[in-house]
Amino acid sequence: MSQQHGNGQHGNGQKRHDKRRRSNNKPQAIDVWRNPGEMPEVRPIADPTDVGALLRSLGDPPVGNGTAAAHYFNAVVERAAAVALALAVSADLLDSDA
Repeated sequence: MSQQHGNGQHGNGQKRHDKRRRSNNKPQAIDVWRNPGEMPEVRPIADPTDVGALLRSLGDPPVGNGTAAAHYFNAVVERAAAVALALAVSADLLDSDA
């Protein structure tokens, strides 16, 4: 009886044929240059009023100093909202009714 070594071979140098072979089923290729179709109509974006509300509703993060971490998380969310608003203004997508 030959012993199996860690490299998947038996003691006599022959590779062990595993019954669970990988299937050669490759996913079908996708045409990345295809026409995606008609784009949806662009709607104006409203100026957000309280961007950190959802984050604050979750409470302080469960870390050492959760209050300080919550402050930094809120600062990141506010900055991301400011950048998104600037992009909306640059593309003339800001809702004038809001």
